[in-house]
Amino acid sequence: MQLFLGALLLVALVIAFLAIVAFGIAAMKRSARDSPGSGALGNAMQELESLFVESKKHVIEAEHDAHADEDASGDPPEK
Repeated sequence: MQLFLGALLLVALVIAFLAIVAFGIAAMKRSARDSPGSGALGNAMQELESLFVESKKHVIEAEHDAHADEDASGDPPEK
């Protein structure tokens, strides 16, 4: 009887361990999906650079205007 209970406890521990590992993997995937990518980091760096370099500010504003036009109509702006 003790052997059976010991085996049952061991199986329960293995199942609990696998459940914890699966939950951890799912949490990491969800975290990676929700976190900003390298594109967002590049945009943030451009914004910071525009604070210190005046000529860069015009480029950033033009990009914002282009994205605003694209978002408003759904089509890319014509050149």
